[in-house]
Amino acid sequence: MILRRATALDLPAIMQLERAGFPQREQWSEASWRSEVEGADRLVLVATEPEEAALLGVITFLVGPDTADLMRVVVAPASRGRRVGRGLVRTGMLHLRTRGVDTVLLEVRHDNDPAIALYTHCGFATLHTRPGYYGPGADALVMSAPVEADLPPLAGPALKGMNA
Repeated sequence: MILRRATALDLPAIMQLERAGFPQREQWSEASWRSEVEGADRLVLVATEPEEAALLGVITFLVGPDTADLMRVVVAPASRGRRVGRGLVRTGMLHLRTRGVDTVLLEVRHDNDPAIALYTHCGFATLHTRPGYYGPGADALVMSAPVEADLPPLAGPALKGMNA
């Protein structure tokens, strides 16, 4: 697996991930993703396989001076369970450390068990709940992790080619 910064050339593949990963009403637009990829205060990483055009996953962070917000993680359905999400979160957090970030925050739907398990495995803990954040009966968990946390080592394919 190769993890690298996303470019505008990745937008069609990112949109394929977005459509496969979320119901239409929850999908981000191409304009939203373009703003993420081109934003100076953003860190957007993609996971790929050598010689393949399709993306395995994408992650985006809003980067502040000492805190970052993990805005979105999308993993291709066929790549789930292969630790792609862990690789994206871990690599993003390691990169954020070099930018002076010491805390990462995120919001996740309270019933998104796979995402909660991913974030917990990567050192996130729940700070509080935002009732009805995603609509009636759909609460958000606000989670936080220190960037200095000892992240568990990744098992599986080696990470290569992380271009800062």
